Amino acid sequence: MMKHWVRLVGAVLILSPFVTGCWDRLEIEDRGTILGLAIDPAGNDVESATGSYAQGEGTGYKLTAQIAIPGRIPLGPGEGTSGSGSQRPVWVVSTTGKTISDAMNAMQKELADKLFLGHLRVIIVNQSLAKSPGLQDIQDFLRRNAEIRRLAWLLLSTGDANEAMEAAPKLERVPTLYLVGTMDHAVEMGKLPNVFLGNFWSVLSSKGQEPVLPIISVRGEDRIETEGLAIFRGTKMVGNLGPLESAAFMEIMDQRKAGYGAAIPVPGDEAHSIIIKGYDRKTKIKLRVAHHKLSVDVYSRMEANIEERTGNVAVDSVISQVSAETSKFLTQGQDKLIQKTQDLGADIFGIGEFVRGQQPEYWLHDIKTREQWDAVYARLPIRTHVKVYIRRQGMSAH
Repeated sequence: MMKHWVRLVGAVLILSPFVTGCWDRLEIEDRGTILGLAIDPAGNDVESATGSYAQGEGTGYKLTAQIAIPGRIPLGPGEGTSGSGSQRPVWVVSTTGKTISDAMNAMQKELADKLFLGHLRVIIVNQSLAKSPGLQDIQDFLRRNAEIRRLAWLLLSTGDANEAMEAAPKLERVPTLYLVGTMDHAVEMGKLPNVFLGNFWSVLSSKGQEPVLPIISVRGEDRIETEGLAIFRGTKMVGNLGPLESAAFMEIMDQRKAGYGAAIPVPGDEAHSIIIKGYDRKTKIKLRVAHHKLSVDVYSRMEANIEERTGNVAVDSVISQVSAETSKFLTQGQDKLIQKTQDLGADIFGIGEFVRGQQPEYWLHDIKTREQWDAVYARLPIRTHVKVYIRRQGMSAH
């Protein structure tokens, strides 16, 4: 009998941990699920929800959240795609606070359900905050919250970030999902690098690279456009890249998918042009250290097609000149971009990480710190070498 009871108690002790998985469950209808979050600077009159000691950089923050309404989120294409329906699937709520956590506590006071950030897909920050005071306080809150996915998008807006939360795109009922689709498709088409939130934090923690973030703008009530990339030094934005500069950045960063086109004058007929569009590329960065002096060579190889030709010059007769002109054009673009980043003291290409990995003795002896690398990078000789191969001309015989 004693053995029987010992076995029974043992079985209960072994099985008990496996039946406690739902002790803290919370129904999805009882959660205030935030899909998108916009962060803008607040005005001067900001009340604190967490006490008088709450204080951050600047006057405070204004948070605008898209909160999913249970039962209204479309589950398939047959459930409506227009953003102008009579019943919106999200509720937009705005609050202010001295800090991000302070503003989140103020938002929680307005909701009966517990706020949940596990499905947060997009965080949009006003560009003015990224420039001054910077993203230090914002990223600190995000990084400490275990619910926030590292695959969420962190974006900057040229105007008020809350406008993106209020937008109503025609192709999607949920604005946040439309914005996520816009960014994902831009990456797939080679328009932007895949710099999600976790990537930003990883680069921010490195000693030899500065991060970049995508920039968006809201046009009217239903259009959200990508504007390029923001350059950071630490957590402060110090510059930005336009579309063609972003293309040069991705070339140097060995982003295989090429999505931008370039206009090249027709050899012998500069009144007309040929549009070249890359579809694949490969880049290698080679380092040389001699007498404690570092130099860098960037070798880029691009496969491209001819998308359009104006005028009557036969493409076959000038194909080699077009390849050479395209190579020259891209080389100039890379050189200008590198010079721009050196003037800003921001190594967004991660050349410092190549040095740390391939030349550890040089790094430990001559560099040592991130600040010293910034100074070295500003005057580092970097030579670019671009070779373009035009593979397809289209079906036209001329």
